[in-house]
Amino acid sequence: MRNKFLSLSIYFFMVFFTIVCISSCEILAPKQSASGSSEGSNQNNTNDNQTPQQPPNSSQPSQTPGIQNLVWYVSDSGKDSNAGTDASTPLASVQTALSRIKTAYKGGNWPTGESATIVISGTIRASGSFDSSKAMINVAGAGSYPPIILKGDPNQKGVLDANRNSSDDGRVLYIANNKVTLEDDLTLTGGYTLWGGGVLVGLPGTPPTDGEFVMAGGEISGNSGGLGGGVMVYKGSMTMTGGDIKNNVNDEFSGVPGSGGGVYLYENNAFTMFGGNISGNGGAKTDKGGGVLIDGKAHFTLAGGKILNNNSFTEGGGLQVLPLGEFTMSGGTIKGNTSAKDGGVSVSPYGATFTKTGGNISENTPN
Repeated sequence: MRNKFLSLSIYFFMVFFTIVCISSCEILAPKQSASGSSEGSNQNNTNDNQTPQQPPNSSQPSQTPGIQNLVWYVSDSGKDSNAGTDASTPLASVQTALSRIKTAYKGGNWPTGESATIVISGTIRASGSFDSSKAMINVAGAGSYPPIILKGDPNQKGVLDANRNSSDDGRVLYIANNKVTLEDDLTLTGGYTLWGGGVLVGLPGTPPTDGEFVMAGGEISGNSGGLGGGVMVYKGSMTMTGGDIKNNVNDEFSGVPGSGGGVYLYENNAFTMFGGNISGNGGAKTDKGGGVLIDGKAHFTLAGGKILNNNSFTEGGGLQVLPLGEFTMSGGTIKGNTSAKDGGVSVSPYGATFTKTGGNISENTPN
């Protein structure tokens, strides 16, 4: 009996000792705040509503060294010593912006598939001589640039003026081995040269080099060229979804009148038009194709947009298809164009083709 009493006493003593120890540990242990920090510790996470810091997310784009932005700014009040990475520190020239882009792109850390955008405000007028490309803006060289977007500032529209003439020729934009897109609020003007007064796409040579030009907005106007007052696609492609190619002219070079007042599409190249306007091009020195001239084995597709009020003195006031050229019209409008023959569309009888499944051709002189 005595031994049983002793065993019970020891049991109750152990239970009591355990309870005391547990209580003491809870009193001495630091309490946890709602944020997970210990009260009394040297941390500032005492606000229960504070958003916890998240661990790095590998799916989010990082700031790659040397690639701080994808947009550059150029202004008529800018300086080429500026950063050019925001509207308050613009550069003075587009070519300087391209040089910065080229350096960043060739560094090897450029985000895959991303374009570089150059925003122009005010009038940037060229001075001095151009390089061998005869261009104010030269976007050439395989692997040198990402796709380039040129656009104006909607609050102060941009103008790129090549400021050329017959004694000092040159164009506004030259594209080879690269893609350039022209967007809203920017005008390309003042070019004067044999091929592509405003824009030349592709590099003449052996073999020639492709270029890609997309016109999604903006304006190409007030340029002069022997072949292509506004644009010449020498090698490559052109797509037009918006904007205006207007009031460009041809001139005589070596006594030969020009052709393709708006666009000259050279052999084996493609031009697709979904929107925009080609208007008021050509004139007294435009032999054929006041609006568009399609050379041999080149293909022009008109799916939308308007070819209006262009002029040539021989034939094809709106559009001329030379031997072996191809023209497909599924939409759009050809209207109000004039020439001595076939004011709207002139198609050579020597292997040229014209396929019409839609669109409107009307009020051209003569029809």
